[in-house]
Amino acid sequence: MIKVIDKRSTGKTGRILLLAKERNGVVVCNNPDRIRAKAHNYGIVGVDIVSYKEYYDFINGYENELLVNRPIFIDELDMFLRELDIDIAGYSLSEDD
Repeated sequence: MIKVIDKRSTGKTGRILLLAKERNGVVVCNNPDRIRAKAHNYGIVGVDIVSYKEYYDFINGYENELLVNRPIFIDELDMFLRELDIDIAGYSLSEDD
């Protein structure tokens, strides 16, 4: 698993977009339109981008061919966990994988 960990406004999303493009993956994010605009500004084309809700629906049985057998790259994992709307009070994260 690749972890892109850095401060705000350091290009984390751009790195996730590049990784998804290189590996034919899908970026899962809070606001797909905003991330598509970022991808366009970075000159990154051909990356599939879906919302947290679309991915959550997929893992709960809703069919989405875009997500089948593809690497998933989550932009802002902590925001994704909050969007799950379950009682996650905290998590740990190891940097050394």
